Amino acid sequence: MEPHVDIVHGWTNEDLVDLKKDFMGLANAVFGMFVTDDYYKSKFMDNIYGPSMVTVAYVDGYPAGADVMWRNDLAGEKAYQTVDTCVLEKYRGMGLFRKMTNYELDILGSDTLVYGFPNANSYPGYVKMGWQVQRLFKTLCRLSRGEVIPSDYAAWWLKTQPDIRHLHKNGNYYLIRKNDKTPVATLIGEVDAQTAQLFPEMKGTWLLKHFQTKSSIYNKNKSIPLVCNGPNKEIPYWKIDAI
Repeated sequence: MEPHVDIVHGWTNEDLVDLKKDFMGLANAVFGMFVTDDYYKSKFMDNIYGPSMVTVAYVDGYPAGADVMWRNDLAGEKAYQTVDTCVLEKYRGMGLFRKMTNYELDILGSDTLVYGFPNANSYPGYVKMGWQVQRLFKTLCRLSRGEVIPSDYAAWWLKTQPDIRHLHKNGNYYLIRKNDKTPVATLIGEVDAQTAQLFPEMKGTWLLKHFQTKSSIYNKNKSIPLVCNGPNKEIPYWKIDAI
């Protein structure tokens, strides 16, 4: 007998007691204990763009997979980023990822822009569904004028991310992700002087990585792919949810 699959969604401006609990339990079981109440509140409820959609797939009544369409607009256009996608190992191979994504797109409407930065597990699924590879973010280049990050976005989301510092160089301010365990830093983008002060200052000279190219080839060891349900969208590096 085939297992019965139910897919349920809700919006983060609603009272999602059970759905939130199941989503957090699934994400923490798959990725490790990182989805806390503070994480959920800052990412979804305090979102400067509006509510996000939480989706959970149930197999014979048991929570088996989850996904979130995170509201993350682009240049004034309403858009969602698919994030925190997870399926318990015992339920993989059942097409839950595809079923959840198609369900969400039916709710959002075919003309709604959705994009994501998938890992090696979910990337093939997006390609099979016909999503377009916009570009790959690859590594190792020198500091140059970065993409300008809006101050409200930096204060809302980037401020919650670990290891982000600001760098003042040649009269410009940049946000840099620098882990103390590696000599390589990542250029996130350019900010104004006031926004830069929200982040600790990074001192010293480091090799920065922020080289991007458009390609249909995915190398999971060297690249971060960007996929989208529509072609030719300018989606900056600093939109990655877990930058």
